Amino acid sequence: MNLVLGIDAGGTYTDCVVVDADGSQVLHKAKTLTTKHDLTQCLQACITGVPADLLGRITMACLSTTLATNAIVEGHGCRVGLVLIGSTPSGKLPTPRPVLVKGKFDIKGRLVENIDPAQVREAVDALRGQVDVVAVSGYASVRCPEHELFVKAVIEDRLDLPVVCAHELTPRLGYYDRTVTAVLNAKLIPLVCHLMDSAREVLTKRGVDAPLMLVRGDGTLMAESWARSKPIETILSGPAASAIGAVHLSGRSDSFVVDIGGTTTDVVNVTNGRLVLRPDGATVGGWTTHVRAAEVFTVGLGGDSRIYLDGQKRLQVGPTKSVSYALAGARYPQLIDDLERMWSERLHLGFRNTDQEAFVLVATDERLPYSSDERLITDVLRSGPRTLQHLDQTLKMTGLRQVLGELITWGVIERISLTPTDLWHVTGEFRAWDVRAAELALQISAEQWGGTSHAFSEHVQRAIRDRLELAAVRAATYVDRQDLDLTEGGAADYFLNRLCFTPTSTTLRANYHLLKPVVGIGAPAATWLAEDRAGSLLQAEVPEHAEVANAIGAAVAHAVESVEVLIRHETVTGKFIAFSPMGRLACETLDEATAQAIRSGADFILGLAGDTPPSIESRVEDFEIASLEHGRKLLVERVVHVTARFNEPRPAAYPTSGGVHHA
Repeated sequence: MNLVLGIDAGGTYTDCVVVDADGSQVLHKAKTLTTKHDLTQCLQACITGVPADLLGRITMACLSTTLATNAIVEGHGCRVGLVLIGSTPSGKLPTPRPVLVKGKFDIKGRLVENIDPAQVREAVDALRGQVDVVAVSGYASVRCPEHELFVKAVIEDRLDLPVVCAHELTPRLGYYDRTVTAVLNAKLIPLVCHLMDSAREVLTKRGVDAPLMLVRGDGTLMAESWARSKPIETILSGPAASAIGAVHLSGRSDSFVVDIGGTTTDVVNVTNGRLVLRPDGATVGGWTTHVRAAEVFTVGLGGDSRIYLDGQKRLQVGPTKSVSYALAGARYPQLIDDLERMWSERLHLGFRNTDQEAFVLVATDERLPYSSDERLITDVLRSGPRTLQHLDQTLKMTGLRQVLGELITWGVIERISLTPTDLWHVTGEFRAWDVRAAELALQISAEQWGGTSHAFSEHVQRAIRDRLELAAVRAATYVDRQDLDLTEGGAADYFLNRLCFTPTSTTLRANYHLLKPVVGIGAPAATWLAEDRAGSLLQAEVPEHAEVANAIGAAVAHAVESVEVLIRHETVTGKFIAFSPMGRLACETLDEATAQAIRSGADFILGLAGDTPPSIESRVEDFEIASLEHGRKLLVERVVHVTARFNEPRPAAYPTSGGVHHA
């Protein structure tokens, strides 16, 4: 039996599964904490638990990851140089190193200005030693990429650095968004390549010699060789893999998939068994790209969300993420002593809201401009995490909370607080670490709130479920109207929130009903979504193996590569022009141009396909208008879609589960 290994490298956990070739049986599953500082550790911890007899039959390894998405959101990545050809696009660019050279084509692919080879060499030489990778973007390069290809050859010859051309990433016009896409793609190359190298190293050590595939943001798989040049296509890979896993496990072709992770909850719209894609390309970290990706609605709520009371003792859950007391208590026993002391002295000393929250040192970067107060805090935390009350009493520092907030922003320290994971430890629904630390944190928070631990826990659980329902309604609203302002306080918020979930009107009430079933996945789904509550919007189905649905989605996805080639008729010369990623092709007839487009698209895909031979198919899409003079249809343009499939289709339904090894 041929087997597939699915891996999900998430922000909180890294999961892996082994399924048979058609995805009908889960033979092994494992979950471990993600080690962000060294991904090899968590990948190795996950894969090491796979029995040797299963590893010997792995024929493909498939990886989904949040690495690209998180890197863009957090502004991380390598130094990128940008060579612009013809003009500078209007708008802020995600690199401080753009250079402009002559050369231009118009949107019909006709030469407007020749490129200057000497100027290109001078511009490229100026980047030596200043950048790690270079992006190249020319005006209307998707209509004729000759200038981009020339600049790419010069860079490879003189700098020996990775090069990304904008026309290779998207066939669409839109100079600014195409340039942003190219720069972000270049910035991600070392990060995603390091992830693939880490995965390959771990697989090789375990004797697995199989193709490595990555999940794109649209839910398809991309070959390792393709991913090394187009890592930006993995943005929103995690939610896409989760939705595919949910469809596979539930067998539902129409649903809202609610994926509850450690940091966020993602709601994905699935229609006719397919992920609904964003029509204008994915937007991540404030940057709009030309990347095909699933339509995802995200809310800052997960198993590691910070639970606290604000200055008015109002409950807040998320959107920030914290280390759970249960995990911190298992790693740092002295933290439990601090909490025990705080609880026993509460009548004598009392405490303010969030006094029990603690802070742990996770990194020290001497290049940061530390103030004297910041250095004092990091010095105290070198011996282990300390509560806010302890720091306040020890340091007696003015503005302590603000200074701690700055260190958190820099990634130097992390906050330890009550989280849903702690509540599960207390109730027994999930226990992996220290129960006593979770109990103490809950007791102190309940005392501040003014009730019992049980009552406070129920209060938190109700608030979480209400927020999940609101997120689902917001997602459903977005499906209908992308132009509505769905942010809190926005126009639509009045109808979604104020009239239903937190009703404040004395004249109106609103109720909503989702017309599609809800499939819940992720480790917390069974707790937050499966409970049958009267009137609940989220009467969700939580399938077996929902806690590793993302890794299952990676394992059962289809490997697909596609290219679009535009054909237009040039009235001056009478020729049919095919705008291919490999160049501008002029042909005498439409049939000849179509054949050339198919051949060119296939050659482009095969150039990045690696050693796995795909099956290639093509589809023609004509756009016509009616002639006012004769009433006939006139061809405006033809789009030739060339698609390569690298693995056989698998069934969408999930019929059975096999003997599962847990790790």
